[in-house]
Amino acid sequence: MESILTQTTSPACLVGAVAVLAFAATNPKSLPFTYTIQLLPSIYRLLKPRLSKRSSRPETGLSIPDTQSPVTAKRRLFTHHTTHSRATISDLGIALRKSNSTFFIDADISRAELLTTLFSEALAGLGPANFLLESVQCKFLADIRPYAAYVVSSRVLAWNERSFYVVTYFLKPGADIPWDVEVLGGPQAVVDDGRYKDGVFSVMLSKHVFMAKKLLSPREVLHRAGLLLLQGEGEKREGCDGDAMAAEAVEQAVQWGLEYVSGCMG
Repeated sequence: MESILTQTTSPACLVGAVAVLAFAATNPKSLPFTYTIQLLPSIYRLLKPRLSKRSSRPETGLSIPDTQSPVTAKRRLFTHHTTHSRATISDLGIALRKSNSTFFIDADISRAELLTTLFSEALAGLGPANFLLESVQCKFLADIRPYAAYVVSSRVLAWNERSFYVVTYFLKPGADIPWDVEVLGGPQAVVDDGRYKDGVFSVMLSKHVFMAKKLLSPREVLHRAGLLLLQGEGEKREGCDGDAMAAEAVEQAVQWGLEYVSGCMG
């Protein structure tokens, strides 16, 4: 014989379980360790060459003097690394829009994917060394509404003798920004052009340094990673597949990138 307690609590338990599952399905970012789980692939990429005894390290070669311009650069130096997401309940602020603070979490995941993909092998042979975040600046251009989809896209923007910079865009799905406009003109060219600005929710700029026991020159790390090439290295570097950029294009991309940095960070 069923007890009264069983008859009254079973439906409540069922409703509670359904409610929990529904909340988890519609708000996955609120689940425990979600942020950590999303970072695990990047952590694996960073640690793998450091832990593997048979890891192939990039040839160190000769360092690039800071006064010497590279003749070419691999096109993938400026390649975007993208992640896709949606503004769930835990993202929303009091105005029922994606809260400004949550942009930084998404950008952190996107930057980690970018930087570990480009630099893990090179940094493993430099100490090992790491990339450290120094500062962040964000321009918010449009609201992201509840459950709206968006794309987070990051790339290396520019560098100088001490620091390197990463730009992260929050874009509407399907936003099509030409490579020559965005890379060769910088973020300002995108936000100044009405054809592309409407597809941008926000633009985030982050400043980083490479650190071992001391600060490392970004140009040296880029060179060791096979992303900056000196004259004649295009034929010598293993895996150089003919996707090199001309020096003029590299200098133009870096120049406009630093112009944007100057306007944002002073």
